[in-house]
Amino acid sequence: MNIYDKKSVRCSQCDRFIGEIDADAVVVLPKCGRCANPMPEGDDKVQYIVSKFNPNPKSLIPIDSVT
Repeated sequence: MNIYDKKSVRCSQCDRFIGEIDADAVVVLPKCGRCANPMPEGDDKVQYIVSKFNPNPKSLIPIDSVT
């Protein structure tokens, strides 16, 4: 097998180049990194990141103790 036995793979949603695979391989609906795991833009990004790493984001909210 040489470099000419390859075909390029493009994202099925945004048509970005992903890479190359063997000519006889089959890929169904390939997705690039942005389409596979989209991240919100702007202010929503912080809450998204917190919820990604902390399964209980409400635990970060300070609660006044009752004394």
